[in-house]
Amino acid sequence: MRVTLSNNGAFALTDEEGNMTGKYHGFYYLDTRFVRRALLRVKPEPEFIGASSTFREGVSYFSIGDEGILVRRRTLDGSYSEELSIHNASGKPLSVEVLYTYEAVIEDIFQVRGFMGLGEGVALRGEGFYSRGTGSEERTLRVESNLTREGENLRARIEIPPGGKGELFIRFVPGISGKASEIVSEEQITLESTVFTGSVTLDGVFERALENLRALTLSTVYGPVPLAGIPYFACPFGRDAIITSLFLLPYYPEYARGTLRLFASIQGKGYDELSEEEPGKIPHEFRLGELAQSGKVPFGPYYGTVDATPLYVALAREYLRWSGDEKLIDELQPNITRAVEWILEKLRGEGYVTYVPGILGNKGWKDSRDAIVDESGRPAKPPIALVEVQGYAYWALKLAGELGLTNLDSKTLLREAEKLRKRFNRDFWVDGYYALALDGDGKALRVVSSNMGHLLLTGIAEHEEEIAERLFKPDILSRHGIRTLSSKEKAYNPFSYHRGSVWPHDNALIALGLARIGRTDLAKELAERIFETAKLMPEKELPELYSGLDELVPVPRANSPQAWSASSLFAFVTASLGMEAGKQLTVRPAEGVNFLVRVTFRGRKYMIRANGGIEVGPL
Repeated sequence: MRVTLSNNGAFALTDEEGNMTGKYHGFYYLDTRFVRRALLRVKPEPEFIGASSTFREGVSYFSIGDEGILVRRRTLDGSYSEELSIHNASGKPLSVEVLYTYEAVIEDIFQVRGFMGLGEGVALRGEGFYSRGTGSEERTLRVESNLTREGENLRARIEIPPGGKGELFIRFVPGISGKASEIVSEEQITLESTVFTGSVTLDGVFERALENLRALTLSTVYGPVPLAGIPYFACPFGRDAIITSLFLLPYYPEYARGTLRLFASIQGKGYDELSEEEPGKIPHEFRLGELAQSGKVPFGPYYGTVDATPLYVALAREYLRWSGDEKLIDELQPNITRAVEWILEKLRGEGYVTYVPGILGNKGWKDSRDAIVDESGRPAKPPIALVEVQGYAYWALKLAGELGLTNLDSKTLLREAEKLRKRFNRDFWVDGYYALALDGDGKALRVVSSNMGHLLLTGIAEHEEEIAERLFKPDILSRHGIRTLSSKEKAYNPFSYHRGSVWPHDNALIALGLARIGRTDLAKELAERIFETAKLMPEKELPELYSGLDELVPVPRANSPQAWSASSLFAFVTASLGMEAGKQLTVRPAEGVNFLVRVTFRGRKYMIRANGGIEVGPL
């Protein structure tokens, strides 16, 4: 079993005993693995008893025969520390030898992943201090300990009197220079519980979600920003951060503020073929490791996505709707304007927002190389126009036009939005559902997918009730949520990344859309399926995805914790309550909803109680 510690851009992965023996095990900070293969050996050889952990602390317990107890405590708070407490439980002196070995490696996350053929980093040698890189992108590691150093080995022999205790410690202190260090702040957000369900088990699910979010929050000079997931995606991702912040808006609006400001600071300014930067484009991901920040890999930031930009505009409007913070929106108006100009450029000439493969094979949220297929199961011919992305583009244009979010002509934006809506419904509506995408020949991919469910949130679809009805048929609705692909499709695989698995955030977006069209009953049904699934998960924690079978089966490669999965729980509450922010806060809950929630609307705290009736009042 893997133990994960995580805090403000740093995380550590170990086994239950506290050793780093797995491929991805190690101590990481801002896309750099500083330590790997840490291993504790003790004589007399102890027997493992058990372990407990939170995201800030892991504790492993061992017996040393009948004579002693070893407690191995790991903590993460800026540095990664191990404390060894050896208790003599016998009536005679206890002699213990300790050997602690590790590799100081300071390798980039892309080396750990073997990305683009990169190999593992070479272990460094030193006397407790190690460095890699030069100038503005230097990474350092300092090792502090009360054990005796022998190269990269740490040794100790301690004599413990009867009833006494011996204490040892090892501390790994990372150092980073350059842009990565300039954006990180030590001022961390406090997340208090805001949702109460009347069920001890379900309340535990929400508490675990908050623990996930705390573990995946990067405190920046712009405000808190959600990281995507551990271990592969512990950095800011445009799409992930925006959707996570959207889900959390009524409860923790600080995330939207931090996300909007951070991504404004790295919004595209020019054209770069390798990083896929374009003026106005919001990045796909922002890696803070040495390889990305020095330009050796094109991820500092990388812009290979087509949905983050319109979603950025939508988040700005939803943030304004909930917060009333016109000052921030005025500050961001140039960024919102450039984002809308990017959308208009893509739609030029009666077109759609399309993409061709690059570093990523696909550039919507289903970005694996085999995700977007035709009805025969073959990969789609590019350039590809994804169904949900056209909805996002319409949503962004309409919001920007109606509410004056940019310095562009509002009538022009609304006219372009309406033109997009008309051609979209003409080209994408097929056989009682919306096609997954249009391929490079303009042919509709007649594939039933969850993607069309996102349209319900945007207002672009003329056939909203038909979407809702289709998504609740048994070939696409499993016991544990809506599948990414219908089980009738040739490409269907319930264990795949995007072709039949279930993603909580995908379902949450659909639930919000169902609430928007007045189907809070269906939003509540979907929420209940996901809530029941979360109760069955290890640690009551929703992973990135799980299989599309009616039997709950994990998918091994799924990231967990994952920010948009944790935050999806809050979106299901919003949808089930039919909660909307306009000139006033309105709540139209589905029948049978039972929640007590605290939300923030226009800077004031409100309590909402739904239990056979509805009460809304300021706190």
